Amino acid sequence: MDQRGSIYVRNIKPSYFLRRILAALLTLWIALTINFFLPRMMGGDPADFIASRTALGSPEYADLLREQFGLDKGLFEQYIAYFAQLLQGNMGISYSVFQVPVSQIIAQALPWTLLIVLTSTLISFAIAWVLGMLAALKKGGVFDTLVVGGSFYVQSMPYFFVAMLLLIWFGFELKWFPMSHALPSGLGDDVPWYTMVGYIAQHAFLPVLSLVVVGLAGRMVMMRSNILQIFSEDYITLAQAKGLRRRTILRRYALRNAMLPSFTGLMLSLGTAVGGAITTEMIYSYPGIGLTIMNAVLSQDYPLIMGCFSIIAVSIVAANFLADLIYPFIDPRVSLA
Repeated sequence: MDQRGSIYVRNIKPSYFLRRILAALLTLWIALTINFFLPRMMGGDPADFIASRTALGSPEYADLLREQFGLDKGLFEQYIAYFAQLLQGNMGISYSVFQVPVSQIIAQALPWTLLIVLTSTLISFAIAWVLGMLAALKKGGVFDTLVVGGSFYVQSMPYFFVAMLLLIWFGFELKWFPMSHALPSGLGDDVPWYTMVGYIAQHAFLPVLSLVVVGLAGRMVMMRSNILQIFSEDYITLAQAKGLRRRTILRRYALRNAMLPSFTGLMLSLGTAVGGAITTEMIYSYPGIGLTIMNAVLSQDYPLIMGCFSIIAVSIVAANFLADLIYPFIDPRVSLA
């Protein structure tokens, strides 16, 4: 084990693990409890909604649906049943797509969400780090002015406006990329894998590009500000007094410290990636978790809403826990005691 690894092990105390695990479980329980009550606070009745669509609003049919869905029971009894099912890994049956398990619907939507959101998040952070670093090195120059001014301009535009501009320009006018969905319609099972990969990449390009453009600006400005703040520290001033070049100081001393706050933002972004980008998936009709949540809310599908938000809650708590464990490896000054 190298010196960095030994420092990392020394900085972790067993009591810290226990406290963090208990805190994570408490946070998860609170999130899942809120997750149970929020759909029921929206108003309306799923049984009446389904009956109005399938049985001309028959009260008898609505009563049968309430009994079948367990909605005729008390709220506390429903809450206990909800947690008992979750502990068994059972998210229930969807109301809007009846007899289809919620886990199956999520399993079909989640890969598409992870494809566009994770890809755009990683690309956005990578480009933001490079642009922020270059802008900080050329502070006050033409490049710095253009990058910072452009980032503020992009941030001032609503996200849906950027997505629609890209859709109209690249999809409708130039016809370079598909305007909707994740795959072409009527696609057979005998399509070669490399052709399938090409179709997936074509359909994902515009959603990914829109997320990168919108997320890039704020992350780049944050990285630039972090580097400029690090350059005002005493140890950087000492390095400059010794005659070290600015690029050398950045590479050896400033960059790692400047990336620490951005690393926290990256881990949080990865945790929320499971939730998808509802606006993106609506504009591009992309079949991810965000669009699934939107359709579930409109259909008053309690199990599907709770299932999607449960996955989001677990991913965010897990990402925070993982970030806490990784942070001392990046910054040995942090002690997990």
